Amino acid sequence: MSINWTVCCHELKRKWHNQTLKLLFLLAQFLLALVLWNSWQQYQQNLVVQQSAQAMVEEQWLAQPDRHPHRVAHFGHFAFRPPGMLSFFDQGVNSWVGHSVFLEAHKQNSANFSKDDNAELLLRFSELSVANTLLLIWPLLLIAMGFASLSGEKDSGTLQQLVSLGVSFRQLLVGKALAYLLLSLAFILPVFCATLLLAAFSEVGTDIQQWWRCLLLLAVYLLYCLIWVALILLCSLLSSTSRQSLSVLVTLWFVLTVLMPRVLADSAETLYPHLKRNDFTQTVKSEVRKTGNSHNPDDPHFNAFKERILAQYGVTRVEDLPVNYRGLVMQEGERITAEIYDRHYQAQLQRFAQQQAFVGHFYWLNPYLAARDLSMALSGTDSRHFFDFEQQAESHRYARIQQLNKLHVEEVDYHDDRGQRLSASYWQTFPAFHYAFPALSWSLSGMGRATLSALLLFGMLLILLWLPTVQRRAYVRV
Repeated sequence: MSINWTVCCHELKRKWHNQTLKLLFLLAQFLLALVLWNSWQQYQQNLVVQQSAQAMVEEQWLAQPDRHPHRVAHFGHFAFRPPGMLSFFDQGVNSWVGHSVFLEAHKQNSANFSKDDNAELLLRFSELSVANTLLLIWPLLLIAMGFASLSGEKDSGTLQQLVSLGVSFRQLLVGKALAYLLLSLAFILPVFCATLLLAAFSEVGTDIQQWWRCLLLLAVYLLYCLIWVALILLCSLLSSTSRQSLSVLVTLWFVLTVLMPRVLADSAETLYPHLKRNDFTQTVKSEVRKTGNSHNPDDPHFNAFKERILAQYGVTRVEDLPVNYRGLVMQEGERITAEIYDRHYQAQLQRFAQQQAFVGHFYWLNPYLAARDLSMALSGTDSRHFFDFEQQAESHRYARIQQLNKLHVEEVDYHDDRGQRLSASYWQTFPAFHYAFPALSWSLSGMGRATLSALLLFGMLLILLWLPTVQRRAYVRV
């Protein structure tokens, strides 16, 4: 049996005989199981509610009587956002953003029914989830188990004895690192096996990409554990005493997982501010009124539009047009509103991307940030997936309203515009809203920096642990 494995087994036996650590480990496992089960139940409930609500509004749409198409446009429609495919593992921002959008003419509504309209999308919120438990609680347990792994050997004088018996310091490092890696595997593998089992009994299990998401999530959390193991060993190596090692590690945990994310999110918002929801809506409305108001008969843009349409058809009065002029006005007004909204919305997305890029500059310093954002991206619960839903809902809204406006132009007579009704059979031809969940490649686009930064940080820690100058410091303190 190699010396590395002997050191590993000895370290594991020491942790097993520590009743306090054993109890904490078992309690954390119970907490993980409880959180996963509750999250799964919530996921199933949300999925049923979303599907039933979407089916209900589709039935209401189809049940409309004979109506004027513009009345139908203002009758509106709803688009509901289904929960992320792995949101029962990582809730991400799902609890803090809207889940439905009301689709109507002349107006783009934001997703509503969120817990907190002002919730900061760059933060990881305090809801209890499997991901949060692994990202926040497991590092604390690792610190509790490993803070004295090397400093304790120095305090007790056993380090010198081990060296005299022929155990090199590198063999000691590898053996202890292997022990904590095995403990990490023992901690996270059960919950991932349970996640895969639950996924197999849901719609997730029918998509091969979702299995890849689960496996990549496992890889992300294993790398996160490895970084913490290396960090704990390095602090224990460089600390004079076990008490100092514990103080440094707990402080690092607080800075990396609590303080730094909050400070960076606030800093990103300050450097790249975005419009709040009400301000954004008012800005769009104001520009629409200045550009072209379809409800204002004296609007300069629509006066010019009228002259252009009359010249196009070679007539002098709108009454002589072969199509319904009012429908053309609705089409033009909708086009103007949609273009202005999209321009401002893209500017908002650019601001959010700048905020995220600012935070991303610190991935190589903070493994929590990198693992958190990778986890949300793989689970489909980050802000990019939410924005994708809003854009798909807006595309569906615009296509539906313009289809109604086309009916207004071609099927409604201008001279009997207000009194005419179209057959309800027209509404049966409108496609229902179905959210197309992005592919895995899209979800991971932009996450290369997080992956490379985590690997870079792990490599830097390994190099520091392996440096002879760093290792000699341990001998000096014996």
